[in-house]
Amino acid sequence: MTERNNQDRVAVPQQVPPESTQTNQIQIPNVEKPQPMQFSVPTEFVDLPSKGKYYPQGHPLRGRESVEVKFMTAKEEDILASTALIRRGVVFERLLQSVMLDRIDPNDLLIGDKNALLIATRISGYGPEYETEVQCPSCSNKSEFTFDLSEAQVKSEAQPIKYGLLEEEAAETQNGTFVFEVPALNCTVEVKLLNGHDEKRLSQITKAKNKNKLVESFVTDTLKSYIVSVNGDSSRATVNQFVDTLPARQSRYIRTAYRRIVPTVSIESEFSCSNCGHTQDLEVPLNADFFWPNK
Repeated sequence: MTERNNQDRVAVPQQVPPESTQTNQIQIPNVEKPQPMQFSVPTEFVDLPSKGKYYPQGHPLRGRESVEVKFMTAKEEDILASTALIRRGVVFERLLQSVMLDRIDPNDLLIGDKNALLIATRISGYGPEYETEVQCPSCSNKSEFTFDLSEAQVKSEAQPIKYGLLEEEAAETQNGTFVFEVPALNCTVEVKLLNGHDEKRLSQITKAKNKNKLVESFVTDTLKSYIVSVNGDSSRATVNQFVDTLPARQSRYIRTAYRRIVPTVSIESEFSCSNCGHTQDLEVPLNADFFWPNK
């Protein structure tokens, strides 16, 4: 019997060593990746009409004469385009929150300071030219008119209150309020400066009355908002009764006096009506198209 050669079956096959395959290695230099471009938004300091004088102790703007804000960008345009914010009536507050470098609730701003910041933001976003529709005070004809926002005048000091040929200085109290006399009624009235919370409350009152189909009472509601006391009596019942029985002429006197007291920013341009030729200085209206120019 022929013996099988099992060596071929069980022997481990020998591995053939691989051939040396040396290749020339190309050394890639360590090149730094380019850094992304860095963009910074310009800022500016906006003078506050109040100069920080009329804020309570502990308020972040107490004693400050200016606030630093950044220029308006596409991010702020998104805020202005938000229908939800517009519908809720908070679009300007969100805009100011976005541009102010300080974390301040815009509703804590005095209205004059708030308007100064809005005007500065509008200029940085769309320039100083503001074209809007105005109504002639004489013939009521409506026409397009362009205001120059760069001509804004800041009024920080209370102006004398005029009554006929007489002028009276309103007395400033330690609480940041003002007291002046209403000569025809032989009484004194104390008024406060309204802030964003007061402005928002007035807007809510007007909306509620419109919703319930009630007669609007913007004049008396506004008077009740800033009159603090009458002859030293600060009870709301006294103030409300005083306003509700106030003769129209004295109502106008108090409203005019208040406008001369409050620190604010105003822009007036000479308007000439193309329809009737009437000429008058008009104050810029901060209406719906202030931040939505036709561009």
